[in-house]
Amino acid sequence: MDSYQPIVVSQDPHNGDFTSIQQAIDSLPDNDQHYQIIIHPGVYRERILLARDNVHLTGYEQSETIITANCCNQKIQPDGRISGTYGSRTVGVEAKHCSLSYLTIKNEFNFLENQAIPERLRIQHTQSVALLIGNSADCVQCSHLILESYHDTLFVNGGKSYFHQCQILGAIDFIFGAGQAVFTQCDVVARNRSDIKNGQPYGYISAPSTHVSQLLGFVFLQCRLLKETGVPESSYALGRPWHPTAEFYDGNYADPNAIGHCAFVDCLMADHIYGWDKMSGKDKNGNQAWFYPHDSRFEEFNNFIINDQQQIVRKRAMTYSLPIKQYHQRLQQVQHSLSSWLHFSFQF
Repeated sequence: MDSYQPIVVSQDPHNGDFTSIQQAIDSLPDNDQHYQIIIHPGVYRERILLARDNVHLTGYEQSETIITANCCNQKIQPDGRISGTYGSRTVGVEAKHCSLSYLTIKNEFNFLENQAIPERLRIQHTQSVALLIGNSADCVQCSHLILESYHDTLFVNGGKSYFHQCQILGAIDFIFGAGQAVFTQCDVVARNRSDIKNGQPYGYISAPSTHVSQLLGFVFLQCRLLKETGVPESSYALGRPWHPTAEFYDGNYADPNAIGHCAFVDCLMADHIYGWDKMSGKDKNGNQAWFYPHDSRFEEFNNFIINDQQQIVRKRAMTYSLPIKQYHQRLQQVQHSLSSWLHFSFQF
């Protein structure tokens, strides 16, 4: 990345090569060369698809360089298609050996406003992805990002990715998918809601759908699980097992091979966390079927509860605690996976 001239995107046409991030990406030649696209401060209202390998998007400051769009699962596209969850993203990565840093990526779909209108009139499928690590992506490095939405903020569905010192805000299943992602020193922020009644959960941090043959799904190391003002105690689950509907020779039903893996290790958690939860899907006959945490690969080790001043109050009583030997094995597996494509040492 040191042997080329960066491409500059600026909303001032006199200060950059392009005024649009997507235009800058589309201008790149079809070769294996690495390119850095430097994005000047500003609010860029565009939906981005990064489908070329070896591209590195770099903002000036994560709070000043903002990519934002308004899209949800049910939104009708210009060609008449419905977005679906996969198509609801603000930024989509479908490439290998790419990086994103010092950016805010936001989905502006107004979840709270939608929830406030009568149920018969509201949008029912409110999935609104900020960042998609898509099926064709692999070896994607993300650092110093702010990812913001409410429902399905970060969709990690392909290959391997690494998130360092990022802030991820959401409410419902807001880190989800079948891919492998390692999070180090990230802040995972549970959002406040005004539509919850009768003591129902406010939301779920994660919803992994890791294939049973895949060793690692989501691993959170030295992260902080924080909450917005107003979020009550014991209102968010660490995660729940997602079995997405898949097509088989005998029909469409919840994938029995999606035995999600998720681990929280050496993390600090506010009092909004209550544990793990179940999740439903459809069986072969179209009936509702429930999947439970104890049938998944959920793990915890050495996590602590913190107060509003982020001071440690006590050690968390963990539901699926790793034995010390397995804890060290898990860290070795994470280090081995990351070192195969990231060229720096890791201190966990």
